[in-house]
Amino acid sequence: MKPIVVLLLALFAVQTLQSQNAPCVVPGRGYFRIHVGTGGLFGAFAHDHLIEAQKVEGCATINANDLTRSSIKLTFPAASVRVMDPNESAKDRATVQENMEKDVLRISDFPRIFFESTSLEPGAANQLKVHGKLTIRDKTQAVVIPLTITRLSDGSYQAAGKYKFKQSSFGITPIQLAGGTIKVKDELETEFELFLK
Repeated sequence: MKPIVVLLLALFAVQTLQSQNAPCVVPGRGYFRIHVGTGGLFGAFAHDHLIEAQKVEGCATINANDLTRSSIKLTFPAASVRVMDPNESAKDRATVQENMEKDVLRISDFPRIFFESTSLEPGAANQLKVHGKLTIRDKTQAVVIPLTITRLSDGSYQAAGKYKFKQSSFGITPIQLAGGTIKVKDELETEFELFLK
């Protein structure tokens, strides 16, 4: 067999192995949601908000024999973060969306949000603690995200978990209305179910 053919076959084998060990987020499957609460003197009269990141992108390197030796990088465009608020009017949703884009995320200045794992710590069953770096508005914070990962019968992986963080940790001042009597809470809760294949 000619050397060039052997080289091409070897490269093909490496690429195939990499694609098997580096599953990527499946578009349109799963969700990444952010729950935004309100407080303050008249917080009971305000509305909590449901926000969703609709274009999560990224790939993982998964070691099926030892998940702690796996890693993942995720990113999503800040412009893809949408206010869902199913019980609110279209006008109210549009107002909240505008405030979020201009004042909170400042999407024109900071177009992307990033997460990169640095290490994984084993837990019970399929649970892991993912240590990593979360970057919002060009500010990076160390985070630990509890995660459950399951390999499905179709060869894909399901990753699910919840995580809380404070907006102020990323230089974001929570929005206040009515002279501060209504405030968006500093701490937000995220919940996600992503599928990688």
